[in-house]
Amino acid sequence: MTTATSITAHYEQFLDLLVRDAQDARDARDPARALAGADGRSGARARYGERAHPSGGTQPVVLTREEWIRNQIDLTLALGRQLTEDDVVVSAVPYELSFIGAEVDRVIEMVGASVISVGTSGTICPMPRLLGLIEQYEVTALVCSPGFAAELAGLAVSLGKPPQDTTVRTIVCVGEACSSERLERIGATWAARTCALYGTPSAPTVAVACEHGALHLCDHRLRAEVRGGRRGELLLDGVPTGEAAELRPADHRCDCGSASRVLVPLGSMSCAVRGPDGLVTALDVERVVFGHRRLAPHFACLLRDGTFHVTCAVSDPRAPDADAMRRAVRGGIGEALGVEAEVAVVGVQDWSTATS
Repeated sequence: MTTATSITAHYEQFLDLLVRDAQDARDARDPARALAGADGRSGARARYGERAHPSGGTQPVVLTREEWIRNQIDLTLALGRQLTEDDVVVSAVPYELSFIGAEVDRVIEMVGASVISVGTSGTICPMPRLLGLIEQYEVTALVCSPGFAAELAGLAVSLGKPPQDTTVRTIVCVGEACSSERLERIGATWAARTCALYGTPSAPTVAVACEHGALHLCDHRLRAEVRGGRRGELLLDGVPTGEAAELRPADHRCDCGSASRVLVPLGSMSCAVRGPDGLVTALDVERVVFGHRRLAPHFACLLRDGTFHVTCAVSDPRAPDADAMRRAVRGGIGEALGVEAEVAVVGVQDWSTATS
């Protein structure tokens, strides 16, 4: 059976399960009602998760079965262009009270590939053990955050196992916004092709990558707007997400020919300020940082009192001294974006300590 046939069969089975019940959609706005049901006995067909609230704590999130399945179908179409039945895939994404882990597992199975679910807790499968699994089972693909891919590569180097010498040849980055510049750096570090996917805690599949690497909005089921114009807070079906994004005009077609609009994730609104030319986000800072070719793919950025606090890393012993690199990065951010930044440059081996 070919991969295409296998995926089609799964779609048909999934679509047979969909319940187009308006009550389910109403219940999804009220997690308690969705899970307990209107009569307190039988709940709507739903999946429960939680998301972090900007002010602290968490908020419940519920997806109806229809929403859950349609998210999976869109992600399967996207990963079906990246993976084959011959791939062995590590899924290093959050599982506890989130949607992404369960969704990625199901999608990899629908594509027909083998999956090793390791999560991100580091308890049962810390990174050193994961490197052993990659070697033992000849893992060909990773699904993880950009930060995880960078840290795993750094650990591999420290253990004398260069990441480019592993069997990993595809890295799918999820879970955080990532610039094309950093994505390219991650790919070069692993000698792998890379792509990014975008979702939010309440909508795990919002935009998927085309063959040119652009993220296309799943606008056949999502209505997206950006508050304040082309660049600002992303609204999905009128609901604020707390995420910054840029939404390309409908007539600004991607080279792939898709009619779906291109979405550029820009990170959390909590890490964005107004600069001389408009909104400046952590992703804008990231783009500037990775204009410096000798930096490793590690990156951390926080916004405190209107100043970006950036931590980056060097792994090349031939790189300029850390202080010269720090001044160059800080100056580049100020010149390109017109915002204040404090920059720390550490060695890759000191990354976990510097950012903890």
